[in-house]
Amino acid sequence: MTSSMLPTQIVGTRTVFDDTVEVLAGFRPGYPKFYSIADLGTQSRRRWVPLERAVDGGRVETMFRNYFAESGDIRFSTYLVADAFAHGVIGRAVASFVTIGRVWDTGAENLAVRTDIEGGLDWAGVRDTTLRLLCNDPSAGSPGTVVLPCEQALAQWLACRSRMTLSPVFDDLSRVSNCSVDTLWSVVGECVLGAATIVPTFADTSAETGYRRGQLVLQALHDSGLAVRRRSALPRTPGSGPIPVRDRGWRSVR
Repeated sequence: MTSSMLPTQIVGTRTVFDDTVEVLAGFRPGYPKFYSIADLGTQSRRRWVPLERAVDGGRVETMFRNYFAESGDIRFSTYLVADAFAHGVIGRAVASFVTIGRVWDTGAENLAVRTDIEGGLDWAGVRDTTLRLLCNDPSAGSPGTVVLPCEQALAQWLACRSRMTLSPVFDDLSRVSNCSVDTLWSVVGECVLGAATIVPTFADTSAETGYRRGQLVLQALHDSGLAVRRRSALPRTPGSGPIPVRDRGWRSVR
């Protein structure tokens, strides 16, 4: 079923990455960027923020404060930021894994996110487009691919790379929102489970395969000590005045 959904490669003009992105873009016809991933080598630098600078450059805190300024709701603001980064880092990759069996490197040094006009995130991209895929993939051994021996190995690699990328993001978001890191990782659990159960329907691939692969990713994250299998409530909005202003030039929000 997986091989039938992949477009035929045109030797010399297309790569396995190009084919993969084309398939992912088709999952949401009205919003092709929702599950696809960009090749940063083909994008202008405008509006792209490397994941390595998301914390040090203040992107996480800026997003949270902007959302809070608009909504006045800490719970909603925290969720929007956590979900945006969870989807950008691991959600897209899980969508690819559970349907096509291919994953790009989600390490912070390889990823960047694109901001929209409202300061949110509307796309993600990679510097290195090398894909990790399974040994039974029809493109195994092609340029730009690395073959892993089984689904569990691919899930563990994805979980490890994503954990290292999201950990500093969630540490920073926890600091500014007063939400526990465990609660933020529970958002990742929902993101992974959602991609594993919903995306195969869009892709017309095996629901059983999608669920199995999603559970492998969740288990790998769980085994590393992350609370992805725990449902935790986000913090309620207190009525005690403005969020404290950090001494980093951010405007006060109430």
